[in-house]
Amino acid sequence: MELDGKIALVTGAGGGGGGSMGKGIALCFAREGADIAVNDIDPEMVENTAAEVRALGRRAMTVVADVTSETEVNRMVGRIIEEWGGIDILVNNVGHGLPIMVEDMTADDWHFDLAKNLDAPFFCSRAVIPTMRSRGGGKIITIASMAGKRISAMAGASYTASKAGVLGFTRHLAYEVGPYHINVNAICPAAVMSSYRQVPQEQLDGMTKRIPIRRVTMSEDIGEVALFLASERSRTITGIAIEVEGGTSVALQDWDSYVKQKKEWLAKNRR
Repeated sequence: MELDGKIALVTGAGGGGGGSMGKGIALCFAREGADIAVNDIDPEMVENTAAEVRALGRRAMTVVADVTSETEVNRMVGRIIEEWGGIDILVNNVGHGLPIMVEDMTADDWHFDLAKNLDAPFFCSRAVIPTMRSRGGGKIITIASMAGKRISAMAGASYTASKAGVLGFTRHLAYEVGPYHINVNAICPAAVMSSYRQVPQEQLDGMTKRIPIRRVTMSEDIGEVALFLASERSRTITGIAIEVEGGTSVALQDWDSYVKQKKEWLAKNRR
């Protein structure tokens, strides 16, 4: 097993929203021998993922914490170190994107996405560096987005800007902690589906038509890429972002559809 004896912290691993990727990563790591500290803000969902980790024969710790809070992050990391002795792998999975155009976006909207997508990886990464140094190295993996390299058709500028910031943070942190044998990389998915949630076949067919390889990226696919970055197979890879998107970057959404989508969301949610 590639991660036998390793301790991994996966944020946003409850299984809801972007957490479907976190859960997929957590279970993939557990199958390869890692013990998993499962983080999310929903206690029930955290426990559900932890139960599946334990069913695979690995230890699971439930750590309910808001990773946009520096205090809660430090408390979470401190607990894992106290109970398990350290952290070898961090996956920054928590993220969020509001589907609002800039002209309709409030300062609170802007800062909400930045907190989820940029503050949280900063707080968590900074918190684990000392324990990784003391253990002779480690792996930090952040779930970014294709939006960080282009733009998001589904979310707004706050999402795109913060995910671009994640890529810059990844490069810079990789440079700083490289001498400590800590690898820092990012994964850039496009649309990701989850086997943990049922999706209408019509919606699935519509998505598949827009993907050149005619296959939807699943949360488990992200887990496999994260496994590679967490393993010794990637020991000389750091400071990069791997695109996992089935070729969708060559597909374009027309501008009228983009604006319609944003205005419909605004009318429904901001009455």
